Amino acid sequence: MESDIFRAGVAPGSPTTDVEIKMLLCYLLSHLEESISFTQLHEALSEHNLVNYFELVQALDDLCSLGQLSVSTENSTDLYRITPLGREIGTEFERTLPLATREKALEATRRVMERQRRLTEVDIKETPCRGGGFLLELSIPDEDGELIGLRVFAPTRRECDRMRKRFLNAPLTIYKGVMALLTGDEQVLGTIFSDERKLF
Repeated sequence: MESDIFRAGVAPGSPTTDVEIKMLLCYLLSHLEESISFTQLHEALSEHNLVNYFELVQALDDLCSLGQLSVSTENSTDLYRITPLGREIGTEFERTLPLATREKALEATRRVMERQRRLTEVDIKETPCRGGGFLLELSIPDEDGELIGLRVFAPTRRECDRMRKRFLNAPLTIYKGVMALLTGDEQVLGTIFSDERKLF
């Protein structure tokens, strides 16, 4: 019964033992250049139902106790980082995990961390309008104040959410597009969406 609870919600083909889960975590963190929070790890691994909440908590605690991960606290958030011992284990045993599992987990983890960074790079404010709809204020701050600021009316919640996500996915693309329209740079307009990547 306890085993069923701890495996609840996990997709077939995912790591099936606590050892495999620990190997996956060592693999993931050895491929990251920065520390990662529990929330970010849980969000990434839940995306493909690779590891559930209970398994992740237990594995992280065990890896820290074994000296394979270190944990530090920043702004009341625990951040995990691989140790040299953990990196060695991640490298030595990574091939025992299916390639598809490793690739899905790493891609999801990098995407979650990139989303978190993106949220700190832009400012977004939504204000309900008295007559209906929303005023959406979008900006990209820089050292001198603001690279660009837009105020857009969205007639519905759906349109507001759609514009918000589009801005979060590609703030620099939108900036380039606005600048190209204002300056008449048709060459830039022709290639404006080539580097857009969906994060949200």
